[in-house]
Amino acid sequence: MTNNGHHLWTQKSPSITNWIRQHPSRLIYTPQHQPITPNPAFPLTATLPMCTPLELNQTNLNTVLITISIPAETVFTLPTNALEIKTTRKKLKITQCRFYNFLPPAPGIPQDTPKLFLQGFVRKDIQYSEAVRQTATSIEGTIKDFILKIPISCVVDLGHALIIPPTHFSYTPPTSGPFSPENKFLSGELTEFNMVTQQFLNLLPHCELLFSQISEMDDALDRIPLPGGPSEEGVFRTLQEKMIILIQLRLNLQHIIDSSPVVD
Repeated sequence: MTNNGHHLWTQKSPSITNWIRQHPSRLIYTPQHQPITPNPAFPLTATLPMCTPLELNQTNLNTVLITISIPAETVFTLPTNALEIKTTRKKLKITQCRFYNFLPPAPGIPQDTPKLFLQGFVRKDIQYSEAVRQTATSIEGTIKDFILKIPISCVVDLGHALIIPPTHFSYTPPTSGPFSPENKFLSGELTEFNMVTQQFLNLLPHCELLFSQISEMDDALDRIPLPGGPSEEGVFRTLQEKMIILIQLRLNLQHIIDSSPVVD
């Protein structure tokens, strides 16, 4: 049999020592790609609801009493089936009360009105009964407790009746000219940066909550008869709640600081 010049190279597998067999190499951990959480879904519009104040009373130049009524509606689910609501405690919490003043009037530009941005929540503590054992004539139950926070937001239009000085933003007035040639370049050295800065600061407007009243109406959306219980008795979990929140605030505007020099 003739050989065409091809050479078949063979090599035995390298020997593996007993130490390597007894101590295999550790697997290197490769971090797995974590799923990327997408941005939260924004509503179709960021427009805030407007609230017309029921009463505006400016007691002095820096104090305004504001009375508003905010309607709210929510649907929530209890953790277990409820036989009936025993009691509900409610408390209003204001988390934001931001005053936004109008811009100074300018010729040919419509003038807006000052606004008050309100945000907060109603804390509800609901106590309800849950059926544990029932017969055709009686029901035995326990009392459960459920707490939730219902957010509210509103923008109050303060109208044109209030006497509120407009907010003037900082600006640099143009310098009139012309200058004479010999005085035009009388200036400091360009390599020096020396300055004195002064600011007269005003207090930010802030709110005080004077009065709140919450009127509500609750409807059970999924009430079903209680199996094996007395007639007309039923249980539910989902509630639809409508609230009317009456609020009275005191808006304390900024106090102008007298920047005139003190003369002894």
